Amino acid sequence: MKKSAVVVGAVAVVAAAYTGAAWYVGVQAEKHINAAVARANDRIVQTLGPDLNTLSAKIEIRDYERGLFSTRARYTFVVQDGEEQFEFALRDHMHHGPFPWDLVKNGTFSPMLAHSHSQLEDTSTVRRWFDASRGAMPLEVDTRIAFGGSGASVWQFAPLEWLVEDESLKFSGGRAEVTFRNEFSESEGQGEFASLIMGSDGQTIILKDIRLESRTSSSPEKVVEVQSKVQAANVSFADDTGEIVSADRVSASFESKQNGPVMDAKLHYDLQSVRMGEIDLGNVSLGGQLNSFNYEAFTALLTEYDAIAAGHGAEDGEEFDLTPEDEARLLKAVKPVLATSPLVAVGPVTWRNDRGESILSVQAQFQPLAGATPEEQADALMEALKELKLDVVISRPMILQAIAQMDPAAGDPAQLQMFAAMMFDQYVGQLEKEGLVRREDDRALSTIIFRSGGVDVNGEIMSVEDFMGRYGGFLLF
Repeated sequence: MKKSAVVVGAVAVVAAAYTGAAWYVGVQAEKHINAAVARANDRIVQTLGPDLNTLSAKIEIRDYERGLFSTRARYTFVVQDGEEQFEFALRDHMHHGPFPWDLVKNGTFSPMLAHSHSQLEDTSTVRRWFDASRGAMPLEVDTRIAFGGSGASVWQFAPLEWLVEDESLKFSGGRAEVTFRNEFSESEGQGEFASLIMGSDGQTIILKDIRLESRTSSSPEKVVEVQSKVQAANVSFADDTGEIVSADRVSASFESKQNGPVMDAKLHYDLQSVRMGEIDLGNVSLGGQLNSFNYEAFTALLTEYDAIAAGHGAEDGEEFDLTPEDEARLLKAVKPVLATSPLVAVGPVTWRNDRGESILSVQAQFQPLAGATPEEQADALMEALKELKLDVVISRPMILQAIAQMDPAAGDPAQLQMFAAMMFDQYVGQLEKEGLVRREDDRALSTIIFRSGGVDVNGEIMSVEDFMGRYGGFLLF
């Protein structure tokens, strides 16, 4: 047998084997993609709730044409907000492994399940993006999927600029990268963008040096954990007269853990060097927290309220009178929200400058409704609030320092500070005499705890009636 025949035969065998391998890998890639889309939709339902009619979102594979060596597909992300629908679509061209040709021809020979390149499709939702990108593709996504459910995706955003009537936007463009592993159940993302400027009705917000970070994981038991952070070197707000407020090193962080319908979540903001014109306000941080919060039951409660409002013909935000039947329906929907004994907290809200810091925090702990019938629930509704705690710390030097920086047109800073000190001491002195606050050095502090048995004011226990009688006037002031 001639050597050429052997070579030709060997090549044919190899080609057939590779064709079969590419076909098999294409099938496996499709399975991975379908599983990833299903998992993403499950997370959306967990976040928004299954019965929230006013807001929903879904990822769909609209077209999927799989060939031997490559696949063309169209993916859509549809958001329904009331009567409005927004559709974002990506056109994807994916090359199958084990050695995707578009990578091989560029010198990459690592075995891989698939490599795809996606581009944003021009729909009515994003038409302005295409107009604003001045001929460039607004969004391109390059994704590499390795064997074992790991890989990476690079998102490239083009610069955008538009001015339409009283709205404007100028976006620097940028890049984001998402890596995933463990059969797509874990992911990490980072993104960087130089600037974003948005204007509307003569008001403008400017963000500089933006960085995004995120981390998501899910377990087989459908426990989903999310950590995300947004940072900007500077954020400023201005109008036609100039800059109104500005802050440096601004960050917002979010953490959540969701087990089925129950969620624990924390949100925190930090703003450094906050300025209003010539006034340096110092640093501000604030946040909130939810524990044991049944988001699914809460969205069902909102849906029930919307249905009642629609039955009364009420528009969004319009007030209407609840009938006894309406109250019974709402109480029935409230019961599963409270069944997990949720905790809702705001703060601590901290304001600090070089002379001190002041702090405010509010925390509400709820408990299940004991009654089984609407009438029993109505009697027990006041008992649903197990505890409400208010903590306040006010720094006298910090407050006086802030007042001293007021607009010079308002008066001499020293005189303003002197007058503010007199008013602060007078008012805090009255509250201290009544027992509503206590003094520690140069700080005024107050801890007030409402419980079903009464009110604890800085360690003194009294009934709600006594509290309102003694302090109602001060609180209204």
